[in-house]
Amino acid sequence: MVTKEKRALPAREAAVRMLLAVCEEKQFSQAAKEKYLFLIEEKRERALATRLLEGCLERMIELDYIIDRFSKTPVRRMKPAIAAILRTTVYQLRFMDKIPAGAACNEAVKLTKKFGFSGLSGFVNGVARAIARAEKIEYPDAEINRTEYLSVRYSIPTTFVEQIVGQYGAETAEKVFAAFLEEENAMTVRCMSHTTDVEKLTQTFQKAGIRTEEGFYSKEALRLFEIDLPKRLPLFDEGAFYIQDESSMQAVVAAGLCGGERVLDLCAAPGGKSVMAADILCTLGGGTVEARDCTGEKIKLLEENKTRCRLPNITVTLSDATVYRKEDEENYDVVLADVPCSGLGILGKKPDIKLFMTAEQQKELCVLQKKILENAVRYVKKGGVLIFSTCTLNKEENIGGCDFLKECGLQPDSLEPFLSKDLWTNTTKDGYLQMLPGLHKTDGFFVARFKKPSVQQGM
Repeated sequence: MVTKEKRALPAREAAVRMLLAVCEEKQFSQAAKEKYLFLIEEKRERALATRLLEGCLERMIELDYIIDRFSKTPVRRMKPAIAAILRTTVYQLRFMDKIPAGAACNEAVKLTKKFGFSGLSGFVNGVARAIARAEKIEYPDAEINRTEYLSVRYSIPTTFVEQIVGQYGAETAEKVFAAFLEEENAMTVRCMSHTTDVEKLTQTFQKAGIRTEEGFYSKEALRLFEIDLPKRLPLFDEGAFYIQDESSMQAVVAAGLCGGERVLDLCAAPGGKSVMAADILCTLGGGTVEARDCTGEKIKLLEENKTRCRLPNITVTLSDATVYRKEDEENYDVVLADVPCSGLGILGKKPDIKLFMTAEQQKELCVLQKKILENAVRYVKKGGVLIFSTCTLNKEENIGGCDFLKECGLQPDSLEPFLSKDLWTNTTKDGYLQMLPGLHKTDGFFVARFKKPSVQQGM
């Protein structure tokens, strides 16, 4: 049996190893954190390692731009470990005022030797100290090349800068990009109303010394501050809450559940919407949720969250949403279709998406979405509701999906009877809402509500 490494790991070394896992091994940052953070005993050191990893991923384009201005060898040609060491070092120098420049540079040299590159320690020291001494970094001129300026300033690949500017305009796009870089030390959870209430949950957190605030748009939402290991929170194992951004909650709010419905969540993992829908139905006295996804690993996650949150009204099923199931034809009152997407709305929380997503993949995702939505339409009962949602900003994935659902015969239905008035826009009456970081206090998220026409009366 393989056992996890037990040696204590310094924060900076952990950050470099996590960055290599993401950039070279193509692991998602959450997986890298789960592998390495448990090796760091002190909370303060875990916080440093976490900030270094997340900060480097958030600002990688900017960090590489800075390094390239002071290094004869561009980052793209460096050994991966050297690039990772310099990125974490420059992040400390430029974005962490409380860390002395000398200490950051000295640690970079030690790490270079520790990773087996003693011969490059002088190079790393020279680049790091040159950047430390620089009073000002010359950035691209926004007037000469706006795309390059926005890309470097906010560390967004040029492909996506052009896409978002083209779809939303330069002013809105820059607000969104700036919001991705804001340091948010709050985590949002949703109270499980069938077992507790927000007031009791708040009291439990506050007794444990955790600062809390109410959510912005949902009465069951709570914001918790300075949380580094969520699974260690009080009442986590008892399933009293589920970690979920308020944007994602709106997809279930939009369904307008009244009790007694049969709900199908087609792409359910890790389970936030299924758990929320099941919790609401339990509170209302009845109804069921079938949570589906297409891999054993995702099914395991769904089962774990179902069990932890004590929701027997969820049935978990292994199923590929792109494959039509005849037995489900017009069988559900509500179908939740939170379809695969490019994830551009959550770059603030998952900046590693920028490393993996491409324009070509976006187009492939649009095709995949339509396969899933075509089946979703067929599973909704006449008079029933389909909720279409994504966590992206790309209109081709969002408005394109709405146009497809209209072609399939569904009718847009106003969101305003269900959502907080603070979320109403000029489109919510038309049945859809695009939440944008910097304009809304949420992740970037798209939600649309459609109804299937009831049986037509006789002529």
